[in-house]
Amino acid sequence: MSHLVPKLGAVASRPTIPTLSHTGQVLSRAVTFQFALDPNAQQRILLAKCAGARRFTVNHHLARVKANLDARSAEREVLSTSGESGEPSTPSLSWSGFSFINEFNAWKNGESEDSLVSEDGIRGLTWRHDLPGDVFECASVDAARALENFSASRRGKRSGTPVGFPRFQAKGKMTPSFRLRNRATSGTAPSCQPIRFSDPAHLRLPKFGPVKVFGPTRKVRRMIDAGRFHIYSATLTQRAGRWIVSLTGVAAELHQTERSRTNRHAVPVGVDRGIISLCVAADANGVLTQSFEGVTTLKQALGTLKAANQALARTTPGSKSRQRARARLAKTHRKVANTRRHLVHQASKALVDRCQVLVIEDLNVAGMVRNRHLARSISDAAMGELSRQLLYKAKWHGVEVRIADRFFPSSKTCSGCGEVRSDLDLSTRTYSCQACGLVLDRDLNAAINLARWQPREPSPVKPLDPTRAALLSTA
Repeated sequence: MSHLVPKLGAVASRPTIPTLSHTGQVLSRAVTFQFALDPNAQQRILLAKCAGARRFTVNHHLARVKANLDARSAEREVLSTSGESGEPSTPSLSWSGFSFINEFNAWKNGESEDSLVSEDGIRGLTWRHDLPGDVFECASVDAARALENFSASRRGKRSGTPVGFPRFQAKGKMTPSFRLRNRATSGTAPSCQPIRFSDPAHLRLPKFGPVKVFGPTRKVRRMIDAGRFHIYSATLTQRAGRWIVSLTGVAAELHQTERSRTNRHAVPVGVDRGIISLCVAADANGVLTQSFEGVTTLKQALGTLKAANQALARTTPGSKSRQRARARLAKTHRKVANTRRHLVHQASKALVDRCQVLVIEDLNVAGMVRNRHLARSISDAAMGELSRQLLYKAKWHGVEVRIADRFFPSSKTCSGCGEVRSDLDLSTRTYSCQACGLVLDRDLNAAINLARWQPREPSPVKPLDPTRAALLSTA
């Protein structure tokens, strides 16, 4: 969840009012539950229409913005060529989500001058009432966010890899997806909410009615009935021929017994992530607490993937056999991803259940993947996914997570005497110290060093007073 930071010298805004359920529970923990759907024939057609409407809405906004930017750029060139000064006569468009929603609603309802006109003389989109209105509004918000990232990256105010102008979404090249909001105020009873479980096997969605759900829903339904979970939105995505629904919302904090376990490891535990082993956890005394085998789901499925790719290459483009071959290939990839995610969930849950303080490394996974010799193994090892799960699960269970410096030589440092080796390559799996004669597993040695890592001392310089900083910035 994002936090608003007041500007320098500005008055801090009032704290956000927490979400309250119909039973008075305070909900502050961001949670998402995923279920596979089994829609009927009519619901499948409606799902495909909603995904197409989202693509249509996003492309509509991108086309308007691109045309406006091109027109203003051409006018600037004319002004610069003629030697005149001033701003382009074409006004700039607002890229906010509210302006996008208002503009598209007026356009699709036939209230704009450039609205579509059918052969019968009807203005606007004739099929707009067949779909939930949230599809268009949420798509407008997504387009505004993409343009905001593009603008921030162009101005150098966005961290990470620079991003360009958002791409237009084409059918067959984008993952079919759309989002529906649960339009229910805080404290509304579950039976009165638009998105709710009508029975243990069906999820009711606006315009769709009850949609059959795979898997057990008892835990989520109990949390909703007890007022410990409130649904904000439902995101429906089609992956490998199967529709998945993600119920995103806020939940109550875990029980006190879950947040303060008495049988947890008292001293800090270092977690070394690797390829041979998914992770190795040990404390500063050299006690091995956890060790999980490396994730090799992709390596094991390479033969099946090769055969599926070869079968796909032999089919005729546009034929039904090609569609079936693509479905078989996507099913194999889905199985690999689900198996990898399950193994990582098991490892992260075990670590937060048995440790009080975890120390992990700030690995540059994106840079490591650029190595063509290790890209497949590193991607299969799910290093980034493990750290992501550890961070949010540790916050849920009250576990402290310390992130060691990226350049901390955890693998090259001897855990016995502190000697640092400079000739340690990735193929060496056993660490042997020439100074003290210690011989130890490489991953275990790195985990011990991570457990002993301490953050640097804070700077002795006191931070500048916000009021004084504001005066200096305006001077």
